[in-house]
Amino acid sequence: MFNKLKKRIQPFSRDQKQKQFYTFYKESQTVLDVGVHSEKTNSPESANYFIKTFKHHPSNYTGLGIDDMTFVKKKYSNMIFVQYPGGKFPFSDKQFDWTYSNAVIEHVGDISKKIYFINEMNRVSKNVFFTTPNKYFPVDAHTMVWFIHWKDNLFSKWRKTNNIWWPQERLNLVSYKELKYLLKECGIKRYQIKRNRVLGLTMTFTVVINDTITY
Repeated sequence: MFNKLKKRIQPFSRDQKQKQFYTFYKESQTVLDVGVHSEKTNSPESANYFIKTFKHHPSNYTGLGIDDMTFVKKKYSNMIFVQYPGGKFPFSDKQFDWTYSNAVIEHVGDISKKIYFINEMNRVSKNVFFTTPNKYFPVDAHTMVWFIHWKDNLFSKWRKTNNIWWPQERLNLVSYKELKYLLKECGIKRYQIKRNRVLGLTMTFTVVINDTITY
């Protein structure tokens, strides 16, 4: 049942987050898109949705990913793509106006790696926009399991038992409380966390780090 609902919800959710980003983004600003998919094999329809729908001049866009970028470089030849092995981003401090990252932080590893990832996004750009699924939404969109993902050890054991390919280091879901902790550990004080709801429940979070945000 949720699979059918997912097919309806996900396009809405993607569009909702895109609209959120464009309320902040100004024309001619540069943006680094972190977490680009290679699109070589088994590419889901949602892969690189930000690239496919980018509204502004291609020269304002740079994509970063750990996968082989050969195919996307050919497919989107008017845009820049950079492959890196993870860790430190291969860019200068504040090189971009924005860093954009959709549903990537839950895949970068444990808490220390998440903190490093946020710090790198914040280092290379003046503003940061990233999203992540809510750990405490009833269904995990990666595995389609109900409630088990609320307990890390149980979720890890369940994935191993059911031969689910997501290893522990590649899927660590984040709650609202954990997001606030990560941002605090990064020393970031001016930010906004938006709850994106479905049927009244928070399905995903949008985090915006921007010095103009007021409280």
